[in-house]
Amino acid sequence: MNKTEKFNGVIKTIEFARKNKIPYLGLCYGMQLMVIEHARNVLGWKDATTSEITTDSSHLVIDIMPDQKKKIAHGDYGGSMRLGMYPARLKEDTIAYESYSEQFELFRDSLKSRIKIYKSGQLTISERHRHRYEVNPKYIQKIEKAGLVFSGTSPDGTLMEIVELPKDKHPFFLGTQF
Repeated sequence: MNKTEKFNGVIKTIEFARKNKIPYLGLCYGMQLMVIEHARNVLGWKDATTSEITTDSSHLVIDIMPDQKKKIAHGDYGGSMRLGMYPARLKEDTIAYESYSEQFELFRDSLKSRIKIYKSGQLTISERHRHRYEVNPKYIQKIEKAGLVFSGTSPDGTLMEIVELPKDKHPFFLGTQF
C-alpha cells in the first residue's frame, strides 16, 4: 500500500467516525486530516488534500505555513518548525472551551501557567507545537460555513489550533494542531 492509499484509508476512517457519531480525537496531522475529510465529503471538494501529500490539487486545504515556505526555500530545516508553546484563544460554548475550563477548575494551581480565564470569560490556553503545516487561510470561512467550528485560534486569529463539530451534530469530534 502506497502513501496515497494509506492517506485515503485514514480519510475514510474519519468519515466513518463522523457519520456514525463515533468519538474522534485528531492530534496534529489527525486534525489536518479531519479538515480534509470534511472538505471532501461535506463541501464536495473531492481533491481536497494537504501539500504534504501532493501539490497537484485545486483545494490545498492544508498547506505549509507562509513563514515555513521561506525557510524551506532557503534550506533552513533544522529546528525551524513551529516549535514550543503557543497561545490559543478558545470560543465559548464549544467542547474545547468546556474541557479546558473544567480542567482549570480541577487543577487550578498546576495549570495556571497554561490556562488563563479572564473576567470577560475569554479563555486562553498554551500548548506545545511541532509542525510546518496549517489550515490554509483561504478556506477557513468556507469550512466553517459547512459546519466545522474552529474553536481555538491563535490570538491574532490567523492560525487554527482546534477544530470540532458542535455537540448537536456529533458527541465528540475534535482535533487539535498541538
